[in-house]
Formats: sequence, structure tokens, C-alpha cells
Amino acid sequence: MRRLSAIFCTLFPLICFAQEYGYTRYDSKDGLASSTVYCMTQDADGFMWFGTETGLNRFDGTHFRNFTQEDGLPDNEIIQLFTDSKGRVWISPFKKTICYYYKGKIYNQENDTLLSRIQIDKNVMRFAEDDQGNVLLMETNQLHLIAATGEVSLIKTIQGKPISYLSTIGRNPAGGFWVLDSNNLYEYSNRLFNLEKKLDYKFIHLTYVALSGQLTGIRNDQWRTTLHSAATGRTIQVPTLINLINITILDEAHVSINSSMGAMVYNLNYRDSVQHFLPGARVCGTYKDREGSLWFSTLGQGVYRLNSAYVLNTKFRDYNTSHQVLSIVRDGGNSVVVGSDMNVLHWLNVASGKEERRTTFHLIGPTHPIVTLYKNPAGSILGGTSAGIFEFSPRFKLLSQFPYTNVKNFFPYKNDLLVVTDRNVFRINQLSLNIRDTIWHDRATASFAVNDTFYIGTLNGLYRLLPNGEKQFLGGPYAPFKSRIAAITRDTNNVLWIATFGDGLIAFRNEKIIAHLKQQLTSNICRSVFLQDSVLWVGTNRGLNKININDTTYPVKKYTTGDGLVSDIINVVYVDNSKVFVGTPEGITCFDEGKIASQSRCDLRFVNISIGGEAYYPDMAPVIIPHKKNSIQFNFVGISYKSSGDIRYRYRLLGLDTTWYETRETLLNFPALASGDYELQIQAINKFDVHSQLLATRFTVEKLLYEKTWFKVLAGVLFLALTVLLVLLIIRRIRRREQEKTAVSRRIADLEQLSRKAQMNPHFIFNSLNSIQQYVMDSDLTGANKFISGFSRLIRQTLDFSSKPDISLEDELDYLTNYLEIEKTRLENAFSWSVSMDEAVDPTAYFIPPMILQPFVENSVRHGLRYRRDKNGIITITVKRTGDHLVCILEDNGIGRKAAMRYKSISPINYQSKGLSLTADRMAMYNQVHVQKITMQIDDLEDDAGNALGTRVTINFPVV
Repeated sequence: MRRLSAIFCTLFPLICFAQEYGYTRYDSKDGLASSTVYCMTQDADGFMWFGTETGLNRFDGTHFRNFTQEDGLPDNEIIQLFTDSKGRVWISPFKKTICYYYKGKIYNQENDTLLSRIQIDKNVMRFAEDDQGNVLLMETNQLHLIAATGEVSLIKTIQGKPISYLSTIGRNPAGGFWVLDSNNLYEYSNRLFNLEKKLDYKFIHLTYVALSGQLTGIRNDQWRTTLHSAATGRTIQVPTLINLINITILDEAHVSINSSMGAMVYNLNYRDSVQHFLPGARVCGTYKDREGSLWFSTLGQGVYRLNSAYVLNTKFRDYNTSHQVLSIVRDGGNSVVVGSDMNVLHWLNVASGKEERRTTFHLIGPTHPIVTLYKNPAGSILGGTSAGIFEFSPRFKLLSQFPYTNVKNFFPYKNDLLVVTDRNVFRINQLSLNIRDTIWHDRATASFAVNDTFYIGTLNGLYRLLPNGEKQFLGGPYAPFKSRIAAITRDTNNVLWIATFGDGLIAFRNEKIIAHLKQQLTSNICRSVFLQDSVLWVGTNRGLNKININDTTYPVKKYTTGDGLVSDIINVVYVDNSKVFVGTPEGITCFDEGKIASQSRCDLRFVNISIGGEAYYPDMAPVIIPHKKNSIQFNFVGISYKSSGDIRYRYRLLGLDTTWYETRETLLNFPALASGDYELQIQAINKFDVHSQLLATRFTVEKLLYEKTWFKVLAGVLFLALTVLLVLLIIRRIRRREQEKTAVSRRIADLEQLSRKAQMNPHFIFNSLNSIQQYVMDSDLTGANKFISGFSRLIRQTLDFSSKPDISLEDELDYLTNYLEIEKTRLENAFSWSVSMDEAVDPTAYFIPPMILQPFVENSVRHGLRYRRDKNGIITITVKRTGDHLVCILEDNGIGRKAAMRYKSISPINYQSKGLSLTADRMAMYNQVHVQKITMQIDDLEDDAGNALGTRVTINFPVV
């Protein structure tokens, strides 16, 4: 029984390959009105227009806008489109009418006076414009000339004969138009027809001929199609396709013959040059845009854009199943060897990317993918599979010394080869292929060697094996190295580049992570790397990345399916000069990366401007904006079809901010702009770093009423007037307050005088004189002398204090002491008194209004103690500091206020003292002119049975 069989053959019935180009397809799911697209054009702003069976579409590379009858179209089915030099997009519906789109509006025969003068008999099938701006419309039986001046002419005859059958019209580079009636080609200029020549044109039909400038394409008969350039005189004949749909002129050198089997594009400058696009698709139109891309409209499959004519995709299929490309290596000649997952080696020409040959081999068991390839110094190709290692030189040989070895990767180390497997990493000699050593005894994903130090990538992160055998886990000190490792390489600057399967790309040198690229890449899931001089290519699961590692900013150029790659999942990359080979699950892509970038462009256009919720076409938006409509939104788009929507924008709004900002959104919203002049500046940058022109628009937000100059002047005048008036009112108020203060001062003075007078009321003086008389009559000269001395001292104090605004607490208490001594003597010691003062209170440091306590003491003597039946009356004066107040408490044990009122009603006093009322007025006047107030509280003291125990007066003076 054989364990191995090797068969070298080409299995055409079972295994096939197809080389094709990369396209971007747009269908109804992307916003296209219908999958059946009849016609295309590109307007002056760069937008692509598509006429379909159910509507008209405008495309900016990112968004589709759909136009229908609701937008002004006479009919939803559009069969022809044309753009003139004025920016109008001419539209021919299936309905017998005509219309055009201009600056955001569709003009038809009902809303446009120019179009209302055109009477369509059948359908407009062709458009043309000469160098004077005159537009010619073609039906198969008549012409309509729309002069640049707006004049409309109907043409039904040529040189006096009725028009037979018009196939096509075109611009004549010498001036005027070309008109093809039957097989007669006429020159039409200045309203005159001149027969130019007769064409070899047997099957007369408008789909079998194309004419533009100096290039013509004609289906002569069922066998021949002739392409002719009048500029070069070059003519080529090509076979007529039986299923031909129409002929399209792309430019002065290229013609596309469209059929139900795709599009054949011929270059008249190179006779043998032909490219077959979209084989099997029903292509009904081909268009070349300003970026150089080809667009293909189809019947039932939408629109295709050729991503690049320089990108060639090769798919390997087996029973309609695509097989992955997993490994690529140069064979030493002019080919690269490609390994797939179906046991096949393919040799592709480096220059053309086309397959030259292939070899298929069979291993016992299921198919084993060729995951890695390496060419040793002897020229043999070593392949790693899940079944072991094989050698091809030139015969296939499975190396028996590595049975059932699941190989993951190869890495050359000196004269050896490191073999990475699912169980270990071992060394083999590159020539003898004998095992030298096993350096790692666990599953690995990648390996690399620097001198005698090994770096091992695993599912758990990155390890380092030192020459002494020490194993170091670099995920400890460096967290990013905990991720799964996909590939490792090193550049000439000794920077180790580690690609991870989830955490991007890491640059490591001198025990430091010097760069960590994550957001810059198409994806953080890296799959492969390839180093070419100062360029590092990184394959991810979302595209290919080209990194300039000599630039410390590490700029990244990205390639995806939008650029023509057959898939965004990049298994392997190989680069030879400017030729790039990319292995993917869908096959292999080959392209010249220098040619892709050189043909890119980027345009920037405003789509509309919304002011206060109302949308305007950019050219028609008002420059002066009312302030109540200061909510402004700018809708714009960068047009770069090759970028597939990968466009960023930088902008700033001068007048608000001078800083540049970046965004990927296609709108800017300024909800509440202040009054002023503004200039919005925007620039688009496509994926190839091509910058658009700077787009700028200026506008002004009107000032509010109070911001206008005349209003400010008026407001200034009114302000000055009000200021003067206010100053006058303030002066008047100040004067009134001064007058009030003067009146208060005068009143206080009067009260002081009254109080002074009240202090020594006649009754008190009379009683005092009687007491003196009694002393004289009793021959008590000593008592009389003492009484007179105290009485005269009291009179002097009264006169002295009455002229002062305030006196010290010490003087006030001395005054009260003198007064109480006189009263005590006069009443024959009917009461006693005492003064209690806190130790913290310095009587010389506190000042109060003069003689303000005396009326309360007098009231206690006259009404409280006077009517006691015994001589045990007591007056207590207490002084203490509480917070910001000086508290004076006057307390007696008299008969109380209620009993005193009864005595007063029975035995009224002849003279009523006004001391208390005047003192209350003094307090009120004081409080009017001072922030801090004097407060007073009178309490009647009673026992539990309600019997009077006396009266307490508490007065709080603010501490100044």
C-alpha cells in the first residue's frame, strides 16, 4: 500500500482559473433606482448620473440621490443622458419629451419656455454640442438645434431631401456637428449640410455605430466591425459580436463594444490591445470618468466601476468553489510560486501576473493547505502543510522525517531553517533537511532570530529565548505583547515589527515600544507582513496597508476591494519592485502600485446649503442671512470614486475660529451663529492623500436690532440722557436724605434736650428741695450738705452728657449710681441697688447713647419700688457681652407694671414724666441712621401663682 502518490498534471476539467479585474458594483441595495441601467454621464461638478427603467440617479461616490416624476421628470424611465458646457444634464425619457437638470431643479416642457418650443415626434436618442455651445438633439427622423442664444430650430430635411434614418450625431472638432443619415456622413455647420463621405455601413441602426470627435466605430456587417481614428488615420477591424448591444466611444483612442457577454475595449494606438471586462454580463454602456475609471451599465446587474485596469485578479476554482492563496515565494526566475489550500502550486509571471503553469499533487487523506513556502540556496522549494514538509526540485517529494507535522511557518536562520508547528519550533538544515535542534516545545505561530536570540510568537503573546536558554515572556513588561502574534520581521534600523492578531502593529527596539499602530491600519487583526527596503506591507482582515517606516509618523496607504483587490482578507503579501502579489481566500491579486496612485483625483462640491431649515442650491443660497435664521447646515461631498467613500475633510469657519478641524461626515451644522461675517473653508483628502481644491463660501449673519450702528447711536444718546437724569435723581435723593438726616439730627437734638429736661422733672426737683428743706429744719447740716452735693453733681452730669452723641459705659453707670443714691436718700433708704458686670466687659471700652438707661431706672423707683410696704426694694443692673451686642439688664422687685397702673389711676401723679417715650423715640431715630439696631425688651416677673415679682428691662446695644 502506498502512503504517498504524486501526480504532476493540469486538471482543466476539475480545476480552472480565471483572470479578471476588480470591480465595485452598485445595485438597488446601494441606492440605485433599478438594476437595469440604460445610460450614464458625468456632469460638470463630477457627479455621475445613471438613467434606469424606474428613475434617475445622481451619485457622488458615497450617496445616491433618486429623481422621479415627483421631482419633475416627465417619465421615470430614462434612456439617454448628456452633459453640456453650461452644466445642464439633458435627460431623454422613454416618454416622447425632453427635460434637463440645472442647479438643483428639473426643467421640463411645462415649466421651461425653451423646452416648450420643442416638439418631440419619437424619442431623443442622441445629443451633441459644438464648440460654440449649440446643442443638437437627434431623433431618428428629425433634428432639433438649440442655439447658444436660446433660439430653437427644427430640421427635417438634409440638402432638400427628407431625413431617412439618423443613426448618430457628434461634435466636429473643426466646428459644427457630424450627422449620419443612413450611410451618409454630413458636416453640419452654420445651418448648412455638406456631405463628407459615405460609410461602409450595411446594418443601419443607431446601436451599431458610434461617433465622437475624430473617432468612429461601425458594425459593417455581421462579421466585421471597423474602428477608425481620423486624427491618426489608424483603422482596425475586429470581429463583430453576434450578441452586440451597442458601441461606445470612450476617448480619442478607446472604443468599447458592448454585448451580452461583457465589454471589449480596444485601444486604437495598439492594434493588438484588447481588454475583456465583465464576461457574461449584459453590458449596454461604457463610460470613462475624469478620474480615468471605466463604468459599465448593465441590463439587470446594476452598474460596475472598474477599480483599476492595472489590478489583475486570478481566482482558482474547483467545482465552483474558490480556493485560498496562502503562500507566495519567488522561484529565482521570472515567476512567483503560489501555494493554495487545494494542493496546487501555481507559477505566475512577475511582469504580467498571468499564470504560466501549475503543479498538482495529492497527499494521503484530506486536502492539506500549503501555508508557507521557502526557496533554499540549492533552488529547491520547500512547502509546509498540515501533513508535513515537501520538497519540490524539480520532482515532488514528501520528507519522511517530518511525518504528520502541522507546519505554520518557515524562517531562515543562518544555514538552518526554523520550522514553526502546532507542537513546537525546531531547526533543520536548509540543504540536508536534517533536524538540528528543538528550541520551543509548545504551539507557536511565528518565529524570528536576531543573532542567537529567538523571538517566538504564540497564541498567548511574544516570548524571547536568550542564548543561555533563558525564556522571557515579553507580555509581562509590555502589555501589547500579550496578544496573539501573527508575524515578525526586522528592518535595517534594527526595529522589530510584530504583527498581532487583534492589537495592531508594534515597533520594538532597545527594549522599548517605539510605535504602536492601531487606528491607522485598515484593521487591528493583522495576518501577514512583508518588508521591502523602507516599506512595510501589512495584510489584515480588512485590507492591505503600505507603511513608510523611514517616516517617524508612519504614514499608511491602504488598499481594499475598492481598489480592485479580490478580497479584503489578506493571507500573504509578496512585493517585487512595484509589483505587488496579494494572496486572499478568493484568489490572488497582482497590481503595479505605482500606477494606481498616479491616476487618482479628488474634487469637492457643495450639495446644498440649509438656512433656517430651508434648503438652497449652493449658487442660490443668500449671502446675507437674517439673524432669526442663523441655523446653517452645509452639505458637501468629496468626489473620488477610487476612494470608495474613504475621504476625510478638513475645515474651519473664519469669523468663529481659525483652527482647522477634521471630520469624515459630509455635513457641517452651525445651529446658532452670532451676528458677523464668516467664511467657511473646506478641503477633501482622498484615500491616496490627494487633496482637493480649497472650497470656500462667505456669508453674513445680520445683526440684531440692538447690534446695528444707528441703534447703538440712539441707545448711546438715550443712555447719556438717562444717565444725566439718573444723576439728577440721585443728587436730589442725596439732598433729600441729607435733609432727612439733618431733620433727624435736629430731632435727636430736640429729643436730647427734651430728654435732658425730662430727666430732671419738676416733681423730682420739688421733692429734692423739700428734702433739703427738711435737712435744714432738722438742723442736719451734714445731711443737707451731702444731699445738695449729690444733687448738684447730677445736674452737672446731665448738662455735660446731653451735648455728647455717646458716652462710655463707665460714665453711664456713674450717672446712674449718683441718681440712685439721691433717690435712696430721698426715699429714706426704701430700696437698695447693685451693679453686676462681666469680667470680659471693660466699661471704658464700650460707648452707648448718654443717659439712655436713666429713664428705666427712674421708672423702677417711681412705679415699682415706691409702693412697696416694706423697705426691701432692690434694683439690679447687669452688664454682659453676648456676641456682637452689649446687653444691659435692669431688674427690680417692685409691685409690677399692672399694680403700678392701678395705683396710678387711683392717685394720679401731677406731673407725667416723658422720659420713657422720649427714650423710645431716641432708639427709633438711632435705628434709622444705623445698620446695627438697638433693641429693647420689657418682661413682667411673676411666680407660679401669677403674683408680681417685679420688672426686667433688657436693652441690647450693638458693639461699634
